[in-house]
Amino acid sequence: MNKELDRRVAPPVSPFGRLVLPPEKVYEANGVRLHIVADRQCPMARICILARGGKNEASSRALAEAAARVLPEGSKRFDVDRTADIIDFHGASIAGRCTDHYTRLDLTAPSRYIAELLPLLAAILEAPDFPDIRLESIKSMLAAQCAYNRSRVDDIAERNALALIAGGEHRFAQQVLPEDFAAISKDATLDYLNALLCRDNIEIFLSGGVSDSLEEGVAQIAADLPQGTSVPVHFLPFTPQEPQIKDIEVDGAEQCAVQAMIPAVPRSHPDYIPLRLAVTALGGFFGSRLMQNIREDKGLTYGISSSLCGVQEGSYVDIAAQCAPQYTGQLLDELRGELVKMATVPLTSDELLRMRLYEQTRLASVLDNAIATGDHYLTAATIGMPPGYFSEQESVTATITPDQIAEVSARYLIPDNLRIVIAGLGQC
Repeated sequence: MNKELDRRVAPPVSPFGRLVLPPEKVYEANGVRLHIVADRQCPMARICILARGGKNEASSRALAEAAARVLPEGSKRFDVDRTADIIDFHGASIAGRCTDHYTRLDLTAPSRYIAELLPLLAAILEAPDFPDIRLESIKSMLAAQCAYNRSRVDDIAERNALALIAGGEHRFAQQVLPEDFAAISKDATLDYLNALLCRDNIEIFLSGGVSDSLEEGVAQIAADLPQGTSVPVHFLPFTPQEPQIKDIEVDGAEQCAVQAMIPAVPRSHPDYIPLRLAVTALGGFFGSRLMQNIREDKGLTYGISSSLCGVQEGSYVDIAAQCAPQYTGQLLDELRGELVKMATVPLTSDELLRMRLYEQTRLASVLDNAIATGDHYLTAATIGMPPGYFSEQESVTATITPDQIAEVSARYLIPDNLRIVIAGLGQC
C-alpha cells in the first residue's frame, strides 16, 4: 500500500543528474527518411510531415503562410466537413505551419486511435483540396492578423531591428503586407502544396506511442506519394548593418518598444552555448540581471528579456522591452551598463545556480515524453543544430563557471555593437 502523501511537508529537492537524450531511429522507407522516437507507454502519438520549402522559397511569404494553414482542411477524398468530423471523433488535432525554409503538417492523436487516421492523412498528402470560401476565410484572417501586428510597436521595432541584423534586402527581414494575402488564388495554393508534398521533398517524424503497425502504415503512405523534385533551400548569410539607433514614430502609441540586437557566432561555434548561457543570465528568465535591475529595482518596464537566436543564416542576441516614452533613455543606459557588468562583474554563486537550474529544467523538459523528444529532433533538423548539441548543452550548463561567462560576455556582449530600434511616440 502506498504511503499517503503529506502535503504539509515540502517534497525533497535534489540536483539534476545526468540528462541523456534518447536516440532516434532513422531509416529510409520507400525513398522517404523516417525519424522515430517511440515509447509504447505514451498515450499520445504524433506524425509530422516536414517538407522543404517555406516563406523564403515560395513566390510570396503570404502564399506560404496561407498554404500551410489551409493544408489540413481537407482533400479530394475527404471534404472539409468530413475531415473535421473524423478528427473530432478521434480526439485528434491536425495543424499546418511554416517557417522560413520548411512547411510542416502535424497530426496528433491518442495512440490507440492514430492508425485509424492514416487514410485521412494519406488523402491530404496525395490530393489536398478545400472550398474557395475556406481559403478566403483563412486569407481574411491572416490579413487582419498581419494588419494588427503591423500596428503594434513591439512588432514594428522587431521587424526593423531584424533588417539591421540580416541586411535590409535579406528575405529574412522582408515584411508581409495585408494586401499580399488578397492576391493568393486557389490554383496557386494547390500548385505550391503539390510541389512540396512529393516523396523527394519530405521527411516524416513519428513520436510518442508508435506501434509497429503505425510505423508500417506511415511507410506505406510514403510509398504512395508521387515522386517529384526536391525544393532547393538556400541559406543566404546575414550582412548586418552598422551599429545604430533608429527611431520610428508610431501615431497613437502609448508606450515605446525597444528592440536591441547584436550579431553573434553560429551554433557550430564553440562559444555559442557559453554565450547562450551568458544571455540567459543577462535577461533570459525572471531572476536575470536585466529583470532584477530594470524591472524590479528601477521600475522602468514591466518586463525585459534577452535571448540568443540561431538560424541557418546567422545568429544574434535579441533584447526586447517596452516602457513609457520618458524612460527610454534611462532604459538604454541601464542596458549598456548591464552588458558591461556581464564582462566585469562575474555572476555570484546564487546567480549562477539560478541560471543553471533554469537551463537544466528547460533541457529536462525535452525528456518529459517521447513527443517532446521527437520535437527536439525535428527542431534540430530545421534550424541546423550540430550533432551532439543537446549533450554539449547539458555538459556546458553543468560545468560553466562565472569567469567563463564573463570571458564570453566580454567577447560578444559589447554595447558599441548594439543595433537599436525604438518604436513609439515621437519624443522617444
